[in-house]
Amino acid sequence: MLYKDIIQVLNLDNKKDAKSAKILSKISCGMQKQILDLKYIKERIVGKNIIIFGAGPSLIPDLERLMKLKNFDLFIKICADGATKALIEQKIIPYFVVSDLDGDIGAIKKANEKGAILLIHAHGDNIKAIKKYVPKFKNLILTTQTNLKLKNLHNFWGFTDGDRSVFFALKFKPKVVILAGMDFGNKIGEYSKKISGERAKFKLKKLEIGKKLIEEKCGQVCIQAKNLKIYDFTKNGNLKIKKISFGEIEKMT
Repeated sequence: MLYKDIIQVLNLDNKKDAKSAKILSKISCGMQKQILDLKYIKERIVGKNIIIFGAGPSLIPDLERLMKLKNFDLFIKICADGATKALIEQKIIPYFVVSDLDGDIGAIKKANEKGAILLIHAHGDNIKAIKKYVPKFKNLILTTQTNLKLKNLHNFWGFTDGDRSVFFALKFKPKVVILAGMDFGNKIGEYSKKISGERAKFKLKKLEIGKKLIEEKCGQVCIQAKNLKIYDFTKNGNLKIKKISFGEIEKMT
């Protein structure tokens, strides 16, 4: 599923996406020391075991189970936006936070202060948040879903914070990727932004697209990269990818 297809399905304004990306790029030029090189990122992901936390309804039970792993500290942890708060509440600092800045800013800020690398995404609806918060952060990777060639901005692909987290991780060839809190069902998790009515319906449509993108990408990776494994640990997950048990994860090194 391509960006142009998503725009049509959701009736999005690609001009606003472009405007947001240009603003984010311009801001970044004034804080170059806070922008990280992709070589630095690659060194921290290539060949590693990764857990990606989404903010779905299964997040808490998944996190509670994973925290019991003897080897939990050995995994590189990536949080999709709202999931950051759940980890911070357990005094766990994610290595990466993937956000469009509509999650709990306090949790994201705390994670960043403790060393988390932030992947901040520009889209048409978060221009005010970009202007307000980005200058206050450090250790940044900046992203866009447009095809514009802009200084300091990257397009790893993906649409929602959850599936963008997966695309980001896979870009740098990890050994194993495990998904948690990635329900992609008909309910919005408590750690996602609180919305209702038409906005909630729109959110569920976005999640449908995110689910499709992950399944498509994982299918491609399983064919192209024989040494890279992707699993779903989500308790009530709906992704059509291979499930993994607690015992199987604990055996990983």
